[in-house]
Amino acid sequence: MRTIAALLVCAILTGCATYTGIHGESKPVALKKPSPKFSVTAKWWTIFRDDQLDSLIEEAIENSPTIRIAQARIRQAKSMADVSGADLYPQLDANGSAVRERISAKGYFPPPLGGSTLNLGQLTLDFDYEFDWWGRNRAALDAALNETSVTEAEAVETRLLLGLAVAQTYFALQADLAKLNTSKQILARQEALLDLARFRAKSGIDSDDRASQMAGLLAQEKIGISKLDEAVKLGRSQISALLGKPQNAEKPIAARIDPPPPLPSSIPADSIGQRPDVMAQQYRLAAASNRIDQAKAEFFPNIDLSAYAGVQSIGFGNLFKGGSDIASFGPAIHLPIFGGGRLRANLGEKYAEYDIAVEEYNRMVIGAMRDVAQASTSLKSVSSQIAAQNDVLRALGDAHRIALDRYNHGLGDALSVLEAETPLLIQKNVKTDLDERRLELTLEMIQSLGGAPSINPG
Repeated sequence: MRTIAALLVCAILTGCATYTGIHGESKPVALKKPSPKFSVTAKWWTIFRDDQLDSLIEEAIENSPTIRIAQARIRQAKSMADVSGADLYPQLDANGSAVRERISAKGYFPPPLGGSTLNLGQLTLDFDYEFDWWGRNRAALDAALNETSVTEAEAVETRLLLGLAVAQTYFALQADLAKLNTSKQILARQEALLDLARFRAKSGIDSDDRASQMAGLLAQEKIGISKLDEAVKLGRSQISALLGKPQNAEKPIAARIDPPPPLPSSIPADSIGQRPDVMAQQYRLAAASNRIDQAKAEFFPNIDLSAYAGVQSIGFGNLFKGGSDIASFGPAIHLPIFGGGRLRANLGEKYAEYDIAVEEYNRMVIGAMRDVAQASTSLKSVSSQIAAQNDVLRALGDAHRIALDRYNHGLGDALSVLEAETPLLIQKNVKTDLDERRLELTLEMIQSLGGAPSINPG
């Protein structure tokens, strides 16, 4: 008898479906672990040392519906992982039934049982346990846990993008406020120049052409101020929207603009592995690999151990009397032998999903490396432009001081002083634009790395 059973098992095993020849085709880009000296600060906004910006970003994160949705998705994913994890443990259920049933007089049971109406009662404890010898349930749990990690990384990415949006709008607003202040100074100088030009024209010192030219410049400056005033109002409104506040409850924001913090001169490309979106894709890869393991386990026998014990009787009054006890115990084996290629097709689909995830990951890594390189190059370029612009401001400042000294010593007129000061103010606005550009590029670098880069000593 044992020989027959062994031969039967061997026949079944040799006849079961196989996954030979099914495999993936893509390989993920290898990323080295970043140097321990290099790290990324999660609360990246603190490197700007601006309490006002800190408050705005933290308030936006706290009040954002998008953040709350991300947090709910994390809870949902964790619950789904708990559901998958439950399959690894024995299941014990209590079941009961009370049925009044009419027995057919022409069926299996002869009279007097046949043709009668009876009360049928049953109470049982049901036990079930699946032996996870091939790791199918474990692979399902690991996939669910990796999906939970995906949602957590996506929540970090959501916070990063929201904070960056607040910071970008804030820096743009600060630049507009600074340019608006300087433009109003330019307007005041141009009004004074126009008054002097008109006075000189009436006195016959200059022609009317100069006064007309200055009037045109004055009108252009008023248009520029109007546009800046609009930009300031829109910037304040946009920040209110990012904070989740109504448009009539704008948060007061004081004018200030500080130089951006210095960044490391050399940033290792492998540091992009700390980006939350890259980490999320890594977890997706792991989950896809777990689903391949799960699909492979479907090719092997599935063994369940089930049992129940309880009482059963005809007539509710006999339910707890002697002899009403029932019990069952035994294994159940399921072995796939032929399913029309369903299992192989399912495994092929899982490999294809893995290949898609790999190529998405590779594309993301290559794009992230490009973003870091471009931001670094642009930062160096704008820093050189700022240095050159500082030279321009120093030269114009010297010219203005010379004109002012000549005027104070009676060697020049007020018109020369005003004409020397106006281009200085105009170039200050150019410098403000460059400072804003450097802040924008700093934010781009932070986004490319998933946080603020820093070099740790040691």
